[in-house]
Amino acid sequence: MAELLDDLARAVQHAVDTLRGDPGEILSRGADGAPSSRLDRVAEAAVLERLKTSEARVDVLSEEAGFIHRGGECLLVLDPVDGTHNALRGVPAFSVSLALGHDRLSGIEEGLVRDLVSGATYHAAKGEGATLNGKPIRVKPFDPRDTLFSVYLGTNAEPDSARVAGKARRVRNLGAASLDLCLVARGAADVYYMHSREQRLKLRACDIAAGTLIVREAGGLVLDLAGRDLDIPLTTDAHTDLVAVGDRKAWEAIQ
Repeated sequence: MAELLDDLARAVQHAVDTLRGDPGEILSRGADGAPSSRLDRVAEAAVLERLKTSEARVDVLSEEAGFIHRGGECLLVLDPVDGTHNALRGVPAFSVSLALGHDRLSGIEEGLVRDLVSGATYHAAKGEGATLNGKPIRVKPFDPRDTLFSVYLGTNAEPDSARVAGKARRVRNLGAASLDLCLVARGAADVYYMHSREQRLKLRACDIAAGTLIVREAGGLVLDLAGRDLDIPLTTDAHTDLVAVGDRKAWEAIQ
């Protein structure tokens, strides 16, 4: 299955790199009602076309098309372009996120996130650890003297987001949940904190399915805002806030 995910990621990379026309043109609405751009649709179509020629028996849950029944033995959870707004504004931080599993976030067995700008590829399989470009990665032990948090901020963020950001020496946010999670997995960030005041802007399963497994396999934690292991159904209407941390001390530091 690792080969399948890598093949699908390469198909998206090629589709994005060779896209013609206005990438930001709104062609339709996605499964959750959000606008769906040409960039999103072309990336999704690349995956679906590649699956047609594959022997993989998988159903698909995609941010754009929703659930697609293909008589599958497992579920492919797909975000064709995570960070679409970044891509359209020229911010070099967007990715494709692919995960395989069953029913819930806790049932994800394998995940891959590919940075569509740099080509950096994160991968994890349950019980086998996490890698970046084939090399093992681990979270960073928490050091209160050198803290870097990724925090979702702005008009749609809950006020406590600013409180959390104020506890860090340095604050960053990529605006692509899969890549923000991977920052924690590789030890570049100690915390990724997402708390939106708007239900429609909270994270979806397609955004986080692969990244959550990658963080956990790298030794980190992905929690709900009450500090419990995050678990949501793999559906189009499931939304969530979260906090990803390298270790429990990082969680304690933001309380």
